[in-house]
Amino acid sequence: MRFVLVLLGILTAALAPASAQVELNIQKCREMALESSKKMAIADKQLLKAGYDKKAYRANFFPKLSAMGMYAYMQKDYSFKIEGGNLPTFVPGENTLVPNYLLDANGKVVVGADGRPVFAQYAFMPDIAITMGLDNAYTLGAVLEMPVYMGGKIRNAYQMAEVGTEMAKLNVNYNRAEVIMEVENAFWQYVRLQELELSAQKYREVVSELVHNLTDAQQVGMVSKNDLLKAQVKQNEAELLLQKTQNGKRLAGMNLCRVIGLDLNTAVKAADSLTGFVTPGVLESGVVITNRPEYSILDKEVELKERQVNIVRSDFLPQLGVSVSYGYTDGINVNGETDGIASFMAMASLKVPVFHWSEGRNKIKAMRAEQEMTELKKEDAEQMMVLEATKARFNVEDALTRVKLTEHSLLQAEENLAESKNKYELGLEILTNYMEAQAQWQKAWSDWIDAKAELRLSETHYLKATGRL
Repeated sequence: MRFVLVLLGILTAALAPASAQVELNIQKCREMALESSKKMAIADKQLLKAGYDKKAYRANFFPKLSAMGMYAYMQKDYSFKIEGGNLPTFVPGENTLVPNYLLDANGKVVVGADGRPVFAQYAFMPDIAITMGLDNAYTLGAVLEMPVYMGGKIRNAYQMAEVGTEMAKLNVNYNRAEVIMEVENAFWQYVRLQELELSAQKYREVVSELVHNLTDAQQVGMVSKNDLLKAQVKQNEAELLLQKTQNGKRLAGMNLCRVIGLDLNTAVKAADSLTGFVTPGVLESGVVITNRPEYSILDKEVELKERQVNIVRSDFLPQLGVSVSYGYTDGINVNGETDGIASFMAMASLKVPVFHWSEGRNKIKAMRAEQEMTELKKEDAEQMMVLEATKARFNVEDALTRVKLTEHSLLQAEENLAESKNKYELGLEILTNYMEAQAQWQKAWSDWIDAKAELRLSETHYLKATGRL
């Protein structure tokens, strides 16, 4: 029973790493990277924000309804007095009232000592005391506002928001290409080191076999100890090469896990392998950059500047707006009495700029200069993108040539190794030449792997440079 438990424990320990290992291919890595990428999350949020901004600017085309309210309380009342006195009187005339002057016997107006005419009768008005207060005064109402013409500012602001939304969509595509580029680099670097590990293991096996044979031969005096020591030095170099390759593979695996959102210590295995050919159709089309998100973003930036020119111009055009309001006010007391009042009001506002010392013209010219700078930057960026795409295409062609040459060199190195081994075993070649043939074979294999990895990465760079990634 104890033996069964021990056996189960050994099997569990042996199978644990295999079950924890994640097998990945390039397509799965792309999907995982896009799903876990912080860049994509930020780009998606920017697109969401641009959509909300567009809706917010669209609301400016419609009337705005607002409720308003005000409350006031004043501890002390305000008091004042309207002084009374004798008031002149008037009598009916032909078409209007005429002053009721005092006339003498001759019918002339009697003038007092102060030079003023004297009235026949006076009315007496007593002093009037008035007390006003705000005891829990309040106003409630609603206001409806509608811009009629704002010089095109509302329309251009909304169009700028539309452009911003389109730029946010292009930014999502741009970041998607960036993420794919990053995961491609990480994945193919891991595959490269995975295959280099295999070549390093094969090289170590070949050198170890040679050391083993030399050890047996040295014990019976067939070879010198010097030859054995030379082979052991090569064996140590092969061990160090394998260790460096394995450490590099582990770091590359951790970097791949970082890019695709896995724990850094996750054991991964690449299901894909490096190929020595270009994906069909990649090089068939010419160098075209119009599909790149960066190219379209530059177009949108120029369009954005055009809208900004129109907005600056709108600040110096007539602006017309209308508003209507309805409210109820109560709580204002006069001599202790209050009486609420409801009222309706309509208002129109027109603003016509007349003279601003050429401020508007200069601001428009400044914004147009900024627009022209953006157009020049776009032209320069287009040329740089064409150069980048052309260089990327040349890199693919160079990498493809290098793959073919290194593959041919590997076949020659394998043939040279086999021939050198046969000659060495027949005693027709010295040990140093045989070990050099082994090293050349290992280097040719590594160069071939590097060339294939470079081909994959250069193809990805070219697809990105032409907007097809």
